[in-house]
Amino acid sequence: MLDWTVDDERYAQRLKHMADEQYYRQMREAALLLQAGDGKNAAVILTRLHELYPDNVDVASNLGAAYILSKQYSAAIPILEAATKIEENNAGLWVNLAAAYLGTLPISTLEQQDRAIGAFRRALEIDPAHPNVHYNLGLIYEDRRDWANACQMFRQALQTNPADKDARMLLAKAEKRLNEECS
Repeated sequence: MLDWTVDDERYAQRLKHMADEQYYRQMREAALLLQAGDGKNAAVILTRLHELYPDNVDVASNLGAAYILSKQYSAAIPILEAATKIEENNAGLWVNLAAAYLGTLPISTLEQQDRAIGAFRRALEIDPAHPNVHYNLGLIYEDRRDWANACQMFRQALQTNPADKDARMLLAKAEKRLNEECS
């Protein structure tokens, strides 16, 4: 009589190994597409992976980024919200969620901006020096013509990255507008 349990275990291990290889290959392919700015094709791959691994935060984060890159903000929101419930102390997830909430700044509503501000602030609670968060908050406050908060955010952006020429230029602009309002 043959002992099938040993063969079943080997077969199961081999299937798991093959699935792991496939997962990493597809994640690598999606990452290359994201780096090339091809959110649409990355989303195709990542959507399949998200169906197989719905609780995998890396897949969700990349799928959210792919949707944001392809301007499908409303598709990114539920995926990223679910991921922040799984890993609530992941600043990068909150930054991506903020970008999804905001959408395109010039046409965003106050409600979208408020949601983005909340998510950006949550990212800063986790990582006070997270790249570009202060800068993006400064852009929102600039859009709202809230010059005092814009100045504060651009100053903090420069503390995080002193070489940021855009933040320096926008800080000067916001300070000028703030001074004009106070005059």
